Amino acid sequence: MTAHLHPLRPSARRLLPLIVLSVIGTTAPSVVAAPSPSSTVAAGSRVAITFVADRRDNGPAAWFDSLGRQREQARTVLSSFSTAQQLWSSTLVYTSQQPVRLTASFTTGGAFARCVITVDDEVRDTRTTVATRGRVTCAP
Repeated sequence: MTAHLHPLRPSARRLLPLIVLSVIGTTAPSVVAAPSPSSTVAAGSRVAITFVADRRDNGPAAWFDSLGRQREQARTVLSSFSTAQQLWSSTLVYTSQQPVRLTASFTTGGAFARCVITVDDEVRDTRTTVATRGRVTCAP
C-alpha cells in the first residue's frame, strides 16, 4: 500500500513554521544565568525588594527568597498607595540565610513599573519602565 501525501496549501505552508516556533517558545525550559559575584549577598544580609506600579493589580513577579530559592507569582497585588505620587507599592524584606542571588522582576498591569533592591539599607539597583504591561528586572 502506498501512502499519498498531500502537499500543504500555501497558507498552511506559511503558518506551519509559526506554529512550530510558538510551541517551542512556550515549552522550552527557562534558563537562569549564573549570578555574577556582585549580584549575590552573604548570609545575614537584610534584603528588601520593592515593586511599584500605577495599578494595584499587576502581572507576574519573580525573586529569590532568603534560602536562595526562586519564587514566582502570577498575580501581584500591591498594598500601599502614595497619594503624592499616585503609585502603588509593596516591599518584601528578609534576612538571607545563605548566599542569595539578587534578582527580581515584575510586570505592571498598567503603564508604569519599578523595582528597587536594597541590601542593608543600601540601594543596589533600581529599574523603571514606562510602557503598557511593561516588565522590569533588577539584577545588580
